[in-house]
Amino acid sequence: MAKSFPEVILELAHGDARICGVSCDCWGFLGPLAAEFPERAVEVGIAEQNLIGVAAGLAARGKIPFAIGMNPFVTMRCFEHIRTDLGYGGRNVKVVGGYSGGVMYAGWGCTHHAMEEIALMRLVPGMTVFFPADAFDTEQAVRAAARIEGPCYISLTGGTLETGQPESDRAFEAGKASLLRDGRDVALIGTGPAVQELLKAARLLAAKGISARILNMHTVKPLDREAVLRAAAETDLIVTLEEHTVIGGLGGAVAETLAEAGVPTPLRRLGLQDAFACMVGSYEDVKARFGLDAAAVVKTVAEQK
Repeated sequence: MAKSFPEVILELAHGDARICGVSCDCWGFLGPLAAEFPERAVEVGIAEQNLIGVAAGLAARGKIPFAIGMNPFVTMRCFEHIRTDLGYGGRNVKVVGGYSGGVMYAGWGCTHHAMEEIALMRLVPGMTVFFPADAFDTEQAVRAAARIEGPCYISLTGGTLETGQPESDRAFEAGKASLLRDGRDVALIGTGPAVQELLKAARLLAAKGISARILNMHTVKPLDREAVLRAAAETDLIVTLEEHTVIGGLGGAVAETLAEAGVPTPLRRLGLQDAFACMVGSYEDVKARFGLDAAAVVKTVAEQK
């Protein structure tokens, strides 16, 4: 059973005195850490820029801070500070998007969608970018980030992927895509919660006689170029899916990889198409309206076959 972020950071703190947490109005994520190590947990309030400044200062003194805030704000509101203090400064800070990733908080409207977080974090030189698909991936990403020397971004995701296999059989390696299902006709590449939709799509496609390979790209930077190019060589079509703008996100990273390698395999990028998800509704309704679900994947594949 995967451990939650509060459990993992506390366990890491027991093993490494440098581990600490800085919260931007996300104190619940640091509660267990604060209870055992009150001197290693800091709350800065709703002040994302200050969050990054404090974390950078702690890193400069040899600590390994996990700085946690709400996804759209911890990436956008203090992007300059992340770029300069963490990226240019090479600080060993782990920025964590605690909640409201993608369009998950659909009912809160566009201000609370994190449709730019992949693109922004990919821009920072030296930044490792994790977009776990479920609780298992999240636990492994947090552990991997603690081992990496340098800035990282993690967008926390809960739940359990419906892979049909126990967690004990799953593997996670930073920078390497997880092959969840093999197939010869189409390669479906997703990141974050979108991977669950790909699993649903693969089952629907199988009923139509279409064999789908699924790659869980839990690490968007560095991207697993080898897995992408292998999928391009061994299937007839690649479809990417992400709860993010298609500009600068996973689809953009895959497109860059294919173009630079001169690979002609067709690519279709599903995500927000240079538009805001201007609709207040349920999470499922917003995904359906903007083509971020399994039905959109199946429709796209069918149009190409």
